[in-house]
Amino acid sequence: MQWRVACGAGGASQRKVGRNFNWIWYLGAAVWFLNAALAMHHGSLRMGLTNAAISAVFLAAGIFFGRMARRRTGRGNGRPPLE
Repeated sequence: MQWRVACGAGGASQRKVGRNFNWIWYLGAAVWFLNAALAMHHGSLRMGLTNAAISAVFLAAGIFFGRMARRRTGRGNGRPPLE
């Protein structure tokens, strides 16, 4: 499913939403990692390891969606876009 948002006067031009939002996964990974470090610092090993695992999932999602975005736009692989 593709989402489109009207831009400009009268909605003449459109751009896809969600293509460049993979950075939010990296931000989430950083926050979860900080939370894991704080939990381990305060002596909660189980909560710290859980938060570190969640951080790893967010990091993997950021890498995955970043590669998908580059593949769809044709950047980085020398091929034309898929669309």
